[in-house]
Amino acid sequence: MNKRKINILGIAPYSGMENIMSKLAEGRNDLNLTTFVGDISSGTDTLSEHLMENYDVVISRGGTAELLKNLTKTPVIEISISVYDILRTIKLAENYAQNYAIVGFSSITSTAHTLCDLLQYKVDIITIDRTEEISNILSILKSKNCNVIICDTITSIIAKDMGLNPILITSGPESIQSAFDQAIKVYNDYASLEEKNYVLTKTLEMQTANTIILDDNKSVYFSNCVLDNNKSIINYLKSILPDSQSGSFEKSFHLIENTLYSISLNKIRLDKQNLFIFSIEPNPVLNRSSKHGIRFTDCNETKDKYYNSFYNLTLASLSMNTQIEQINLTSLPVIILGEKGTGKDMVASKLYFESSANKNPFIIINCELLNDKSWDFLIHNYNSPFCDNRNTIFISNIQALSQLQRKQLLTLIIDTNLHKRNRIILSCSQTLKNNDCDPARDFIEYLSCITLYLPPLRDLKEDLLSSSSLYLNALNLNLSKQVIGFEPDAIPLLSSYYWPQNFIQLKRVLMELVMLTNTPYISTESVESILAKESQQFPVQNSNQPSINFNYDKPLSDIIQDVVHVVLSQCNQNQSQAAKKLGISRTTLWRYLK
Repeated sequence: MNKRKINILGIAPYSGMENIMSKLAEGRNDLNLTTFVGDISSGTDTLSEHLMENYDVVISRGGTAELLKNLTKTPVIEISISVYDILRTIKLAENYAQNYAIVGFSSITSTAHTLCDLLQYKVDIITIDRTEEISNILSILKSKNCNVIICDTITSIIAKDMGLNPILITSGPESIQSAFDQAIKVYNDYASLEEKNYVLTKTLEMQTANTIILDDNKSVYFSNCVLDNNKSIINYLKSILPDSQSGSFEKSFHLIENTLYSISLNKIRLDKQNLFIFSIEPNPVLNRSSKHGIRFTDCNETKDKYYNSFYNLTLASLSMNTQIEQINLTSLPVIILGEKGTGKDMVASKLYFESSANKNPFIIINCELLNDKSWDFLIHNYNSPFCDNRNTIFISNIQALSQLQRKQLLTLIIDTNLHKRNRIILSCSQTLKNNDCDPARDFIEYLSCITLYLPPLRDLKEDLLSSSSLYLNALNLNLSKQVIGFEPDAIPLLSSYYWPQNFIQLKRVLMELVMLTNTPYISTESVESILAKESQQFPVQNSNQPSINFNYDKPLSDIIQDVVHVVLSQCNQNQSQAAKKLGISRTTLWRYLK
């Protein structure tokens, strides 16, 4: 510890205190004292001028000491006003008059309250917080014929100008000596902390991780961050600070200006304020693109993609919105079931951006695109999204994983509490019709998933025309077309088609029809031609085709309709061929399909 004499600047509010300070300092060998008489009325410029010199500690009293604490980072020791100092002043006031009041900052009035309560003195004691209040308070006292004011230096000056009689509270030698002792102790403690702070600062500067420390006022307390978008990072940390008030969090991923960062937080309490220590690591994942089946995105990007999607234009149903609102009331895992192309990705996006976790990243893991390297990264790497917290992780197409990989994934989720540390959404392009081979079954049972089933497009035939019309409008804008609808005979063709690829296929078919159409209405022949081509490209699997073993326990009209669908499927949706094979006209065929 440093044993040199410390340099003290003593600012006395009156000349008598300056003399006492100087005499007491002469008898000490542990300090060098420089004094001058000054107070708040001297102006901040004069005080600041003295503070520019090299002093270890500043000693002053009352309002002047309070002002100095705001002007300098040098420790300021306030000369206390003892009970004896106030009692001596009260006795002096009693000799002069009986109607007097005590006015001052809390350093004076708190001691005065204690003394007057103990001695049962009935004296007006008024605490001031700001110098600007003094004149108004003294005016009120003067109107009450209270002409004697026990006060500090600042109040004394103003009282004289107002024609009142101030009695200045002076500090005795014991109070000044105590302030010297406290100054020595504070300096030694402060010097020790400065040394430790210097060592820690140098240590932080050598670290590879970037550190930014913010205080309660969102001001930068410390930073060794040298990243290119340093300013943007600091602004982002300030924006998430209200969410961080509860405490620390482990490493989590954040998107800042389209760059991915791993950020961890440690919260500490220091000098009556909170300090938030952020450690920032750039680009902790393979990369941000979906090249390896792993993609990071945020709320704004996800929301924009959803509202500009074909799914939103064609099937933004009220019932689905209600289900999403109810599901988002919990943080339970969700699994979205349905055939390929039914909009599972879009529903997962909506679950994310309408949830309370939408300020954190949306991590999309597409199992169809994962290779061995990215799978190993997910399962074993420290920077895997599975090591993160408080995010929404969407694991899509789990049916694409092998049985071993599904077991690995489920075990990892359970053993690491991934579904409790993050919001987990899964999707599977198989339904629950075959329990023996359904890849979603174990996830549903072990994770207590909420299931959300999306029906295939062929079950939504009543919505197909309105959905198609909405998309035609969007296509007109993008392709500079003026298509306003379909020929009447074309509509049954669309309704009767099986749509094995669901919305993905419908979107592609509609786009091709609009591109090939140069008239206001899409022709029946165009629809028939394109659907025939689709039937060849995407033949309906035998397991999904209408069964030839008909159920005869239903009305004849329904049986006839089943027969028509089977023949139509066998003819690759070519209605002319199907009508010829059935021995009926195309008009009769359309009537059966309605």
